Amino acid sequence: MTFELTDALAESIAKALENQDKKFLVDAQGPELVEESQDVRGDEERYYELPPWDSADGFSLMEEFVNGLHSPLAYTDLQEALHSGKGVFRGFKDVLKRYPLVERRWHYFKSRALLTYAVGWYNSLRESWGLEKLDSEPEETEDLLQDDFTFSEWNLNEDRQSALALLEEAAKDVGDGFSKGVADAFCELWRIQFEWNSQAQKGFVCKTFDGDFAGCVLWSPCPKNTSASVLLEGLFVQKNCRGLGIARELFDRALCSIKASGAQWVIIANTFIPDLMQGMLNRSGFKKIGSAWIADLLGD
Repeated sequence: MTFELTDALAESIAKALENQDKKFLVDAQGPELVEESQDVRGDEERYYELPPWDSADGFSLMEEFVNGLHSPLAYTDLQEALHSGKGVFRGFKDVLKRYPLVERRWHYFKSRALLTYAVGWYNSLRESWGLEKLDSEPEETEDLLQDDFTFSEWNLNEDRQSALALLEEAAKDVGDGFSKGVADAFCELWRIQFEWNSQAQKGFVCKTFDGDFAGCVLWSPCPKNTSASVLLEGLFVQKNCRGLGIARELFDRALCSIKASGAQWVIIANTFIPDLMQGMLNRSGFKKIGSAWIADLLGD
């Protein structure tokens, strides 16, 4: 007996795979998920056993998620939990609780992976029934970045202090491993550039839905009172929010807004550029000239 894999049934199967205490079957007559019992057992005619899924599979899925994670703090803590040697699953969950946004991404990642696995199993059945396979990739149903954060235009009076706090945090990161004076020097240099033309600054800020400041990008005309070129003065993301796509979103919004204003050149000068950001600049058409980076927004 064949059956249709509805969205509701696929989700039920995905959840049942993680249940190590009970065994479930698909009743093709429903179709619906039922618990195995003395009277209900797999026969591959009406009752179909679910594909195998054990703790080793769960561990591999956690490893895959962590290895693809770009949030440095969460990555380090989760790797430690995975290789602690005991209580791995509990330790993994405990670490995720300290990073709510990463935790939400984990649940989304796991859900998609289990749904894909369930559809793959169902496709093997369809093949035995002589039917065409379904697309094994579930549709994207969420924009996690937009669901977790809000983006708005820069407001000097409201956002300045929060932005300066991020600047100081970034300076400490760059100066880590040196004397405190190095971090202070970075902070002062960035502050000077950050505030040199503050009244003309434009930008975007990112906040959590609780109103916490998560990041910002700022630029201003360079030289003053011209519109042909702008100086990108800062792109900062709060440490616990890094690796979630905020920097990319802020950067893309900035470039779109700058181009829409009619400016042609975007210049980044006299600042420290992390390796990850250099890759983003290259992909966005920036070219390195000495220690500066420049992009022609109107170029072919």
